Amino acid sequence: MGNKNLIIGTAGHIDHGKTTLIQALTGINTDRLLEEQKRGISIDLGFTSLTLPNQQQVGIIDVPGHEKFIKNMLAGAGGVDLGLLVIAADEGVMPQTEEHLAILDLLNVRQGIVVVTKTDLVDNEWLEMVLEDIRDRVRHTFLENAPIIPVSPLQDRGLGQLLQAIEELLPAIPFKEQRDNVYFPIDRVFSLAGHGTVVTGTLIRGTINRGDTLKIYPQGSEARVRSLQVHDREVARAYPGQRVGINLAGVEPAGLVRGHVLATAGSLLTTQYLDAELRLLAELGFNLKHGDRIRLHLGAREVIGRVYFLAGRELAPAGKALVQFRLEEEVVAYFKERFVLRRYSPMTTVGGGEILDSNPERHRRNDLKVLQALASRAEGERPEMVETTLQLTEKHPLSLRTLVAKTGFTAEQIGEDLTKLLKQGLVFQLIGGQEKTWLHQESYLKLRQEIIEYLGNYHQSYHLRPGMGKEELRSKLFITLSTGEINYILALLEEEQLIKTGDALVALADFQVELTGTERRVIEEIRQRLIENSFNPPEFEQIRAEFGKSKAVEEVIDYLFRSEQLIKIDERLSFDRQVVRAAEDLLKKYLQENGQIEMAQFRDLLKSSRKYTLPLLEYFDKKGVTRREGDVRVLLSDGQ
Repeated sequence: MGNKNLIIGTAGHIDHGKTTLIQALTGINTDRLLEEQKRGISIDLGFTSLTLPNQQQVGIIDVPGHEKFIKNMLAGAGGVDLGLLVIAADEGVMPQTEEHLAILDLLNVRQGIVVVTKTDLVDNEWLEMVLEDIRDRVRHTFLENAPIIPVSPLQDRGLGQLLQAIEELLPAIPFKEQRDNVYFPIDRVFSLAGHGTVVTGTLIRGTINRGDTLKIYPQGSEARVRSLQVHDREVARAYPGQRVGINLAGVEPAGLVRGHVLATAGSLLTTQYLDAELRLLAELGFNLKHGDRIRLHLGAREVIGRVYFLAGRELAPAGKALVQFRLEEEVVAYFKERFVLRRYSPMTTVGGGEILDSNPERHRRNDLKVLQALASRAEGERPEMVETTLQLTEKHPLSLRTLVAKTGFTAEQIGEDLTKLLKQGLVFQLIGGQEKTWLHQESYLKLRQEIIEYLGNYHQSYHLRPGMGKEELRSKLFITLSTGEINYILALLEEEQLIKTGDALVALADFQVELTGTERRVIEEIRQRLIENSFNPPEFEQIRAEFGKSKAVEEVIDYLFRSEQLIKIDERLSFDRQVVRAAEDLLKKYLQENGQIEMAQFRDLLKSSRKYTLPLLEYFDKKGVTRREGDVRVLLSDGQ
């Protein structure tokens, strides 16, 4: 797989020699700002590269140590693979030493070295005392078993041992997945004469090629990669774990700031909500409370918001909890991205953790389903993220494209996971829409049961109707489905002989229309009323009034029309089907004998009036019995 692409990050109290150490190792002064050089302290992030004795080249981030610049320190710490905790021998462990150590721990940096600098300023007895104190202070942190190496850059002492220790730790750092979508937090933006906009950062995920078009989040504009630099060399491709300089075309420097993210288009959703697992530092002197205002450090971004516990109302030091951050600005994040949490005021680090859902809905507190899904994500990996994304988004199916945006994974990765989950019976695939979509199996089973219950309730309320309209059923379901998706599901249920469908109706498989004795009597009376009046029936509203406009009567009347026992001729008139059949027989016989008929002749034939005969003739025209030619009708032969 070739060399690993790794980032080494410094950490430690102000003026403990971080920048001097890096300069001794690389020959580069990472304090690029004039103010930094004047004051002799690092204010912003510094970057360079280091060639190890085995000729492997690694990136180095030098962070400021002053407490005022923790925000800047955090902007660069997110991509660190190996931390160098720098402690001056003459001062030992100081407040920012402890805070930087806590931050590296919270960001899940698992490999590190304690570098004790300025050893030329102390005697051996003092140095041993400092080393012993350091061993006590790093106990129960990721540096508990890390090498502790005294150095003196000014006397060139201990540097070779430090480089050797770095080399020995590199095999323990895993290779980074290159198939991921691009995720590149921008930590520096500037303009270069003759080149235009340049951004720098650590490539966290995916690969970037010269000529790629990437999206800038959260603002949503696009930019083309004009050129790439890694370790001050032009390259055609950048890999995850590398410090990269990118010359962008199509965007001005004013449109970019630290904290923006370059990413594969369509791979992220902007949001002001994030679900996360939060762990508080053990040494805090207070409980974090539900609704507290916080500063969330994510990638190279700081954003203000509030923290809400999904269960409980506060969290004690060293405690863990599932939380939702509600932020004042839109952000983007990826699954299990690490974050650091600081108080709004005073600005001290309180904890950190990992993002479990980068585009959640607002949750009710103590929602067991949400808590279980997020706990599953915290313990699991990519497939659990895909499954629980479907589980928590139960109101509509998700396409592959939407799953990419909601999870940040590639279509290929999600496709692999969906195939596994489908075999395990954990997800359900819908076919029939514009694209394939997916539901969690729990949602599908709930949907099936809901359809059966809706139909059962419908039949109970409308037992004279042959079925429920498909569109009416679709509109009532808790899941929003397209017409193609509901038809696909109904076809599956019909195959299982649970339902039966027509062109526009659906019913339970064993449902049959059955009339009660009362309904039969009403039907007989209505039909008799129309038959008695033959070709001169009363307007149908009059019949409705005679029988009463109750829901039960209306259902019977609708049944009569659906079963074509009554035939609606126009908006006012309806005839019994026996009467219409008799009129049709008289009309056909007359035309067979005479060839044509006028409206007046048909009126006389029926012993009726124009009010009834003209609508009847127009009905027979529409039905295809006759055709109008001027003022007469002629008989249409079969198939004409």
